[in-house]
Amino acid sequence: MFASTPFNKVLRLAFGASLGLLLAKLTNSDQWGVFFTISPVLLLGLIPRLTPFVVLQYVSANLIAGSMVLLYSWLGALSAVMTLLVFIYFLWLFRLMAKGALFVFAAIAIINGSIFLHFASYPSMDPGQMLGNALLAVLFALLISGAVIWLFPVPEQPMQMPPAKTPLEQQQQSLVAAAIATLSFVTFQLLDLQDSLSAQASSILILLPMSFTGIVQAGIKRASGVLLGSAYAIAVQLVLYDNYQHLPLTMLAFFFGMLIFARTQQLEGPGSGVAFGGMTTMAIIFGQYLKPDQDLMYSALYRISSVSVAVVLTLVLATVFYLQLERRNLKINANKKAPLVSD
Repeated sequence: MFASTPFNKVLRLAFGASLGLLLAKLTNSDQWGVFFTISPVLLLGLIPRLTPFVVLQYVSANLIAGSMVLLYSWLGALSAVMTLLVFIYFLWLFRLMAKGALFVFAAIAIINGSIFLHFASYPSMDPGQMLGNALLAVLFALLISGAVIWLFPVPEQPMQMPPAKTPLEQQQQSLVAAAIATLSFVTFQLLDLQDSLSAQASSILILLPMSFTGIVQAGIKRASGVLLGSAYAIAVQLVLYDNYQHLPLTMLAFFFGMLIFARTQQLEGPGSGVAFGGMTTMAIIFGQYLKPDQDLMYSALYRISSVSVAVVLTLVLATVFYLQLERRNLKINANKKAPLVSD
């Protein structure tokens, strides 16, 4: 165990994500490599410490997300019942996030549920195989996170929860976020967008702040992070050229990139900022698309364009929904303030 310093949080993220990528490559889990790589990033990037309650929330969230895939395989992609269940699923989770008590559970269930449903749209997807690899990745992520947290201790810091929302804000913001998340689900089922995991995840991740201002800020940060993460992946391929398929060189490049983004996140402060977008982008590109028959250059450039479109469309939808809510609230307030006229 090393001495307790704030910089150890940077080392946690760099080593944790790199170990996840290494496990994915050593076990030949390239098809589901994103699960092994992104799970430690989510755990170590969003949660300052592991407690029994956090572990319980994390495991439960993945089980709930997995149950949506089983429902998907039984009910079909675009059945009215499945679409309604997806809306109810997101509405329930965003409402929990708005209340704050089960923030970790709700956030992980929203993120992983959307990723699982995205993979479920693949014609060749085997639900059992996907869920088996996802749950295995959850177990490895907990073991990796526990190991690096023990090995690289940091000074104790309290869990920072989002500010409390009024009951009206909880109702309206969760409704808007659930509606946009459901539209994202329907869009990615209708269109052949199998290689757009980053775009689909981005359309969900920027909804987590739930308020209009928070969504806009998250959209700008997410797009910037994807741009930087993709640019780093392109630079890696240009430097390594034909050698980017050699695992030791790839691991070293990935570790160095995670080190840069993790340090940037530490300087940014708590929350999902530009650096976190860069880390998750790297996790997706290196974990899912780094294969002998695929070109990182194409994957990175495609991430930039698809995420840009997804973020812009999500922000447009958020603007439309929140403008309608504002008009409705103004009308209600005007009616309340109108003087009563007696006969």
